[in-house]
Amino acid sequence: MSELARRYAEALYEVAPNEEALFATARTLMADGTLWEALCSPAVQAWEKTRVLTRLPALDGRGLLLNFYRLLAEKGRMALLPDILEAFRDRALSQRGAVRCRMTCVRQPGAEELEKLRKALCKLHKKRDIVFEIRLDPSLVGGFVLELEGVTYDKSVQGALSGLRRQLEERRMA
Repeated sequence: MSELARRYAEALYEVAPNEEALFATARTLMADGTLWEALCSPAVQAWEKTRVLTRLPALDGRGLLLNFYRLLAEKGRMALLPDILEAFRDRALSQRGAVRCRMTCVRQPGAEELEKLRKALCKLHKKRDIVFEIRLDPSLVGGFVLELEGVTYDKSVQGALSGLRRQLEERRMA
């Protein structure tokens, strides 16, 4: 995620912290492939993009969000919207004392496992809540990898094997 996307998200959050409205309107813009392609295309003039945005029923009565989308269109930065949404969500979570945690694992963890992990991570990172984004990856063989607040916890079989391989190579070189 770029610093520019973070700055846009921060500015938008300061003036309009309504997460539901932002995500609903953004979904509308990105759901229609043709519309989204036109809004992101440098071949389409900014005034044309603005004209299309002002006519969308989903943005009717959403003056602040309409202005935000028009600004992105005028600056040629509409393609940043997915990253802006991610940064906005992170900011909203932070405001509530929560953080997002990307969990990569071989199988879907059970509710009990997630709750134990949530409690441990909340205590370790001094947060009220952890919101898990789970991705399945069979190449890990077993275990999991957690990423939150710039920290990676690799408790996977694949990670352990890689660590063991590095140690053996280091001993061989010594």
